[in-house]
Amino acid sequence: MNQRIQKVINHPLHQYLGVRSINTKEGAGTFSIEVSRNVLNPAGAFHGGVIYFLCDVCAYAGLLSLLDDKTEAVTHDIQVSVMSSAKLKDIVEFNSKIIRLGRRLCFIEVTAMVKDKIIATAKITKSIL
Repeated sequence: MNQRIQKVINHPLHQYLGVRSINTKEGAGTFSIEVSRNVLNPAGAFHGGVIYFLCDVCAYAGLLSLLDDKTEAVTHDIQVSVMSSAKLKDIVEFNSKIIRLGRRLCFIEVTAMVKDKIIATAKITKSIL
């Protein structure tokens, strides 16, 4: 496994939120988490801010599969639409795909799903450094 992906997995915040493994290949990233009490909002639903954050992590993970070791990427813009929430113990799968990779910018789409139901979509732009 790529050392850079392992660093993403091992990040303490990612671990706290439930990221245990990430698949990344040819610009696509995939991982899933089980909704735990750590990621619930006060109303008992999957916290929207955590959904935003994990969409960004998934986008970055997919992009890493195409970057050389000397190139980095940071979030330039993120737009997330939360359509539905998830509840305690649900398994949420995040999938990213690159729409366009240029020299300076990368456009990525992410989908978050519970079973076959889309709960959120994201459009993320990464600046390539």
